[in-house]
Amino acid sequence: MTGYREVAENLRDQIRAGAILLGSILPTERELVDQYGVSRTTVRRALHQLVNSGWAESIPNRGVTAKMGQTTARRQVIGYVDDAGGIVPDLFFGLNTRLQRQGLVLTHVDSREIGTEGALEYCVEHGLAGAVVWSKTINPDRVRIGEVLRKMPVIAIDHGLRGIETDVVACDVFEGAKTAVRHLASLGYRRIGIVGMLDNLDTTQDRFGGFLEGMFEVGLQPQPRDFLFTRTSGYIGGDTLILERRLRDPDPPEAVFVMQDHVLQDVVDAAANVGVSIPDSLAVVTMGSPSLPFAASRIGATTVAFDWLRMADSLCSRICCLLANPSAPSVRIVIPAELVVRDSCGERRHRCSELEGSPLNDLSEPGSGTVELSRNNSLIR
Repeated sequence: MTGYREVAENLRDQIRAGAILLGSILPTERELVDQYGVSRTTVRRALHQLVNSGWAESIPNRGVTAKMGQTTARRQVIGYVDDAGGIVPDLFFGLNTRLQRQGLVLTHVDSREIGTEGALEYCVEHGLAGAVVWSKTINPDRVRIGEVLRKMPVIAIDHGLRGIETDVVACDVFEGAKTAVRHLASLGYRRIGIVGMLDNLDTTQDRFGGFLEGMFEVGLQPQPRDFLFTRTSGYIGGDTLILERRLRDPDPPEAVFVMQDHVLQDVVDAAANVGVSIPDSLAVVTMGSPSLPFAASRIGATTVAFDWLRMADSLCSRICCLLANPSAPSVRIVIPAELVVRDSCGERRHRCSELEGSPLNDLSEPGSGTVELSRNNSLIR
């Protein structure tokens, strides 16, 4: 004979497996009576046990909805999905510190070998409560990730998962690229090129689009010959041949905007190979981490810098929100960046005197050359 414990356990198994979606309304008492062949009293006791154990919530005038369930050691763990070689330490450890204050802990799940889909499935298989993901997969498998989303919340970092609705916490790279161009133009540079890694990620297209719009806004015409990309998605190392040829031309670019900070070394190498001095003959502004190991003498890199700790704040807030309310609507949170002015754009020691006598990679404090791109976070539903 089926008792209320068996009914409750069966419903709990369906929620755990994703057959009953988190936040969805459970079948009515009448439907459960018919489904399990038990009395209404048995059904009510089963639902009461689900609510008491944290696997359901009774909402007046709506019904009983499925929830995540009581936390166990595993249910307190959040997965951080990213390639092992690409983790941003400030973001990872900043997020972990904030989650610990909420009784949660962050663990890295490497996606290099098994991809974004495999790493997220690993989180589900090991009973993690949720995941944040910095995907390196341009076109993720919608079916596989859709199954993951039925069982746990997922928040994307930097860019969305194409064709899949999730929360996204990103930096305002479009406005950041415009600001980089405006700054170079304000210093008198008129031939401004662009260098970086080109792929189909939304964030890459936004950086390129921001560069173009910034050029038009300051009255400059982008030149196709100054589109000097050195990498594509999946390409190992930088191909600087075209960049070096362009720097040798009679009319080389006076300045370049480097879309991603990890491509900055390509510019440094190319300039060194052809005998071009940074910043005396080529001004450089990049985008990414506020502290860069810029290996060109003792020059500090002018950077459209991401605020990793503000991103960590937003990620922690959304994780806690989704754990408490899995059916909450998806949001996109855009964090403003800062232009940190140093020597690489040609603004010499009167703007960057704090760097004198300091090691190159000790550049984590913005200093007096910091310009805020926008005053507030934008929250787009």
